[in-house]
Amino acid sequence: RLGAGAAPRPGPETPSVLLLTVDSGTARSRATVLVCGPAGGLHPDPTTACRLVARVDGDLAALDVDPGPCTREHAPLTVRAVGFWQDRPVAYAQTFDNRCALRRGTGALFDF
Repeated sequence: RLGAGAAPRPGPETPSVLLLTVDSGTARSRATVLVCGPAGGLHPDPTTACRLVARVDGDLAALDVDPGPCTREHAPLTVRAVGFWQDRPVAYAQTFDNRCALRRGTGALFDF
């Protein structure tokens, strides 16, 4: 009979893993690994970074952490994130005018 017995228990949460890179075009690229569920990896502040990604359910293009003014300094940074968020593929890339714009747009996510 369908529906009889105890409901199946959910399995352990699959960790979400993102490889994050920051490239200035002139200096060496920087990279780190962010693991969420539980928070960890090599990111210097995985708890905050995981919270940011969770807030947009893995859609990093939807991040808008602290909109506001920045200097007009032209020192572009291209950031990339590839991996999986809750079993869904993530592929994100964006270029910001400078570190201030990057920080305002993505918070602590690419702050390493």
